[in-house]
Amino acid sequence: METVRQNVILERTGIFSQTAGKRFEYTMERKETKGKKILVICTNPASDNLLVVDLTTNYLMNNLFAMGYSTITLCNLFADITDKLQPTKAGDNTDNLEYIKEVLKRDFDEILLGFGNGYVGNKKVKEEKENLYKILKPYAKKLTELVDTDDKYKTLKTIHPLFAGQRFSGKWAFRKFVLPKI
Repeated sequence: METVRQNVILERTGIFSQTAGKRFEYTMERKETKGKKILVICTNPASDNLLVVDLTTNYLMNNLFAMGYSTITLCNLFADITDKLQPTKAGDNTDNLEYIKEVLKRDFDEILLGFGNGYVGNKKVKEEKENLYKILKPYAKKLTELVDTDDKYKTLKTIHPLFAGQRFSGKWAFRKFVLPKI
């Protein structure tokens, strides 16, 4: 029997607050290949353990690596590590937005907004999205959002990768995201 050996070196890097209560960045980089780089902005991190791959991160890796990305950097609208975000209990988010400003200075091919459609009507989330949109203005040409190749979910905006992974994994595509006027 002939066999072929495959070896993939995946480097994971996390940037946390001193108390490890916040995660500002989680980057996954395939070391053996050079490809496109993408920044994904979701809602909030679920874990402070880089060895624990939650479903969102798993779907990002499975789909984005297959789409030719070699570096996936994940930031969030909120940096507080929690299973279920409670925006009213979220602390000052200034440090997170400042960190995102620094991350944006890297040369990403795309910036994927994937914070989903939860928390509609929540004042704190709306305020943080508006703050983020102001930061993203200079990068408007690189902003994208997830859609499915079958257009079944074309009416949804900023689809969360967890939703996309569960509903149309392997059929991810991007469309241009247009910043709202604020």
